Amino acid sequence: MASNYDEVFMHQTLLFDDSLTDLKNLRIQLYSAAEYFELSYTNDDQKQILVETLKDYAVKALINTVDHLGSVAYKVGDLLDEKVTEVFGEDLRLSCIEQRIKTCQGFMDHEGHTQQSLVISTPKHHKRYILPVGETLHGTNSTKSKYIGCHLDDEDDWHHFRMLFALQ
Repeated sequence: MASNYDEVFMHQTLLFDDSLTDLKNLRIQLYSAAEYFELSYTNDDQKQILVETLKDYAVKALINTVDHLGSVAYKVGDLLDEKVTEVFGEDLRLSCIEQRIKTCQGFMDHEGHTQQSLVISTPKHHKRYILPVGETLHGTNSTKSKYIGCHLDDEDDWHHFRMLFALQ
């Protein structure tokens, strides 16, 4: 495929170069014709015929020049269209690759979350803790009843719980 593309590109380049060469040659021909008609006008007695011939030649040369310019413009436009199409094709390919990468990352993230959720051990108890039977509070002569329950969500219970373990 690369070989075929290179051949087509080389062919287009040669055609473009030929068109530019023709334009350069046309310029040389116009200057040469202008010099010829200038010399002929000063030396010729039939000036009216010479002026008419010059007009015809100038019109044909102008038409030929415009034709060549149109041909060159068409070739440049065609080449640009082809390049723009290539860029859009590559942009589409790049977008597809980016989408695949994002999909793969999403699957990997999901798989990672799944594996992590299997590793995480869920608590088997509530936030309510039960203290052992007959715990004595130091500094007071009282013995707590059989079970003491406390919710660690309550700040006073949390402080009380910490104090019990600090005293042990």
